[in-house]
Amino acid sequence: MGNGLLCVVLGGTGFLGQRLCRGLTEAGHKVRSISRSGLPSKPGPWSSHIEWVAAAVGTEQCAQGLQGADLIFHLASATLPSTSNADMVYDLEANVVATVRVLEMAASIGVPRLVFVSSGGTVYGAAHQIPIPESHPTEPICSYGIHKLALEKYLQLFRLQGRLDSVILRISNLYGESQDCTRPQGAVAHFVNRALEGAPIEIWGDGSAVRDYIYINDAVTALLQAASYAGTERLFNVGSGQGITLNRLTELLGQRLSRTIAVEYRPPRNCDVQANVLDISRAQRELSWAPSVPFEVGLERAVRAAEKRQTARV
Repeated sequence: MGNGLLCVVLGGTGFLGQRLCRGLTEAGHKVRSISRSGLPSKPGPWSSHIEWVAAAVGTEQCAQGLQGADLIFHLASATLPSTSNADMVYDLEANVVATVRVLEMAASIGVPRLVFVSSGGTVYGAAHQIPIPESHPTEPICSYGIHKLALEKYLQLFRLQGRLDSVILRISNLYGESQDCTRPQGAVAHFVNRALEGAPIEIWGDGSAVRDYIYINDAVTALLQAASYAGTERLFNVGSGQGITLNRLTELLGQRLSRTIAVEYRPPRNCDVQANVLDISRAQRELSWAPSVPFEVGLERAVRAAEKRQTARV
């Protein structure tokens, strides 16, 4: 991926989007973010280099924002895994229909490539093997996973038609500094925030559920590698390749804070699988990518950043 490209990031004000926008500008690219909110909630000095556009995915304003793009990163989603089943029609319209409109727009103006962030945590459903390879059956148990999988198929169709090239990253559970702890997505941020407030952590189930957590900067590096990838593969798992239970996450937090963390166990939810750990060997081989931040190191960074924010509020 040469310098000076115009990179359009759909969902650029989100946790992953802001880090990606920053990484792209640091690599010498022009960056335009398109999101419903328009501006990030906490802009920094780096954000003055970004063109921020307020528009929903698939709208006419979005189409205007795509003009001149050399590369599109699609990170946006209007729903979350834990809430998507509540209104499946909205999930379909706001994500699948809106994104197919984006694909049509991108194809019509000749965008060379679109990099799509799918969900390594939801498209596979209940795991038949651990770690989970890209060839694993896809049997999602929530509408969010179904819409991500449907969009993967539409991207494949556009590739087969020769209308739009794309690369798909099935990313596991993101975490890191500055993640929004108020959203019901992102166990690490939520657990850290509750622990620092001295409030009990809610765990759905008995805490034995296993998840694959990927540090935010490692995910950004994978996105940048995928953008310039010249091989034949078009689908990659991106995670740590390691599994951590929710109980272990709580235990690590307690060790870091030198106290026992209170936990309240709730009945398990039907949108959660028991275990999800991704096989990342294809990304390692094809993208020359591997996660560089061990979980304990990333957790320490997240806790330290949260402590600074808490101190600043006092």
